[in-house]
Amino acid sequence: MNSQFWDEKFSQTPNLYGEQPNEFIKEYLQTLKHGKILFPGEGEGRNALYAASMGWEVTALDQSQIARKHTLEKAEKAGLHLEYHACNIENFIPAPRSFDVIALIYFHLPLTLRDKVHQRLVMSLKDGGQVIIEGFGKPQLNFQSGGPKNPEMLYDLDELKASFPNIQWEHEFDGMLHLNEGTGHLGDAHVVRLMGKKQLYK
Repeated sequence: MNSQFWDEKFSQTPNLYGEQPNEFIKEYLQTLKHGKILFPGEGEGRNALYAASMGWEVTALDQSQIARKHTLEKAEKAGLHLEYHACNIENFIPAPRSFDVIALIYFHLPLTLRDKVHQRLVMSLKDGGQVIIEGFGKPQLNFQSGGPKNPEMLYDLDELKASFPNIQWEHEFDGMLHLNEGTGHLGDAHVVRLMGKKQLYK
């Protein structure tokens, strides 16, 4: 799935994943002190715009220029500010210890990239910062409510946890939910959720 694929998707179906924030990220952001947050694979900005409206300093990125355009148009209309990079995740090199939260909401990567990218993201997280994840588990292949069709890109809970070094996991869920996130995520789905904190270096 390259940038052209996503440009076509977002051009043909604006608000493919809805305009409301993901419920899991919304729930957690309401409990946290505002800081700097990173949204990789953010698409058309539903989560980034919500975070910005709450006072977070938001950085988002996606490989789709169309998704970036749609997000910034919404931000301007709402009077919100966020930083949005249209780039491949391989080319995004964040500064070490620069974010308080990293939110990976349906951010699925091929195995050839997964561990390297996750480790780089952890390095960009401040000590004590949090990782919040929601995505499709491997059983999602049995459902038509969204997600990659390549089983290697779907989550196995233990493998996913192991790919993030130095994170102490505090919340985990591996089971069924009913999604209502635009036409792209609609219906019963097998979902993995994780929340954890980066351990302090001694």
